[in-house]
Amino acid sequence: MKSYIVAAAILMFTFAGLASSDTPGVEDCYDAKLVRSWVELEPSMLQGNSFLEKAIYRSGDRIALGVVHGFTEDELLDPSRASRILSIIRLSFSQPKYITRSEDKHPAVTRLLLSFLKHQCEDKELKQKIVDTEMYVSSQVRVMQ
Repeated sequence: MKSYIVAAAILMFTFAGLASSDTPGVEDCYDAKLVRSWVELEPSMLQGNSFLEKAIYRSGDRIALGVVHGFTEDELLDPSRASRILSIIRLSFSQPKYITRSEDKHPAVTRLLLSFLKHQCEDKELKQKIVDTEMYVSSQVRVMQ
């Protein structure tokens, strides 16, 4: 029963992110609302959910675009949210062969976002997670080349 509730919640977040837009008829080309809904999910809801994982695998650098457009600076610097963002970034580059758009295979915006977080973050443990994420993304990009 619990798995049905979790699946329903995930689907509601996903479809809400896809369907909502501030301006009628204008597409959210950065997927900001969708990415925000993924970040706001409990980490356990993302892990093991093949539907969401596959959507994130296909995103690559687009995740960072969605994060930048979907959060304020203060929201980005919240340690628990930043940690969830790092997890999603890692997941978005974990299966580089599945990234659908060629421009999303190169982590230009991701690198800028990680650099910003690293320089603004004061928590040493979080800063180390950011460095680890930078190294992981770089290693995954090398695999694609």
